[in-house]
Amino acid sequence: MSARRRASWWLAGAGLLLALALFLVAQPRDVVKLALSARWTAVLAAFALTGLAMLLRGLRLSLLSNRRLAALDATAVAAASQLATGVLPARVGEIALVPLVRAAGMPGAIRALSLLVLMRVLDVSAVLAWTAIGAAAVGGRPALAVAALGGVAVLAGAAWLVGVRGLRRLARRWRDRTGWRRRALRQLLRVRGELLLLARAPTRAAAGMLLSLALWGVIWAVTVTLLRGMALDWPPVHVLLGVVGAAFGAALPINAAGNFGTQEAGWAAALAAVGVAPKSALAAGFACHVWGLLFTTAYAAVALAYLAAVRSRALSSPALTKPTSAPRSERGQ
Repeated sequence: MSARRRASWWLAGAGLLLALALFLVAQPRDVVKLALSARWTAVLAAFALTGLAMLLRGLRLSLLSNRRLAALDATAVAAASQLATGVLPARVGEIALVPLVRAAGMPGAIRALSLLVLMRVLDVSAVLAWTAIGAAAVGGRPALAVAALGGVAVLAGAAWLVGVRGLRRLARRWRDRTGWRRRALRQLLRVRGELLLLARAPTRAAAGMLLSLALWGVIWAVTVTLLRGMALDWPPVHVLLGVVGAAFGAALPINAAGNFGTQEAGWAAALAAVGVAPKSALAAGFACHVWGLLFTTAYAAVALAYLAAVRSRALSSPALTKPTSAPRSERGQ
């Protein structure tokens, strides 16, 4: 067994232990009771808002693909991809985007991975922006949010300049290499190319950022709706900080089953900072997470059926199965 595979197993084991430990702290009986106590009107509203979030993910994916994916196809891809991310360990579910994009009719594994990186960049930027807004709202100082957002923009620009310079040095060293180094270099260059294309279209870049901000705003609304349905009337600003904490926790690569464990840890830590008892925060976090996974599963089932129909129709159509000459940039991907 390779060192990388051993590390993956150790991380998955750590994630499983963390999820079990936090679930026991939250007390399983309380989690189940809280989840089942949600009013059906709130559950249906949260389900509808989750659908809106899926639509926003699809519109963003279609936009970032430069319309190579139709909005409906991109929404189906996004919904199915969210299920894979929510149930598979160590963030490997994100790689499901590659075969899903191919099923929707857009070839090129490197291009699909580049789109994944772009979406993660926009997600991180949006979460940082909501972090600044939430912190300013809690402190009652809007000027702090403006300054923090400006700082995020400056750091993003500096990271871009440093990254481009480092990539040039790496390209000079690895351009004659083979194997994984060559593949990694191609991927990095492709990601840079996609970012440059986005930067040269400021309207598209701004739309992508606005969609990301709206997406995380809807995720916040889903959480507030579920909590209100469970008779937990926590201030929305506190819930926003919890959502931000959950997002950062879910980014950790020690998940054994989807984002269970790390997401609740980030959620509870953020809420504890504003005075919510950790046990109550954990119980609410697990209850909301379970409902969210059920919503995602329902939308993903419809999305997978749609993508299967699209794939079947493409394979049965003679006009679509004839070989065509791919652009030079796509050959070999």
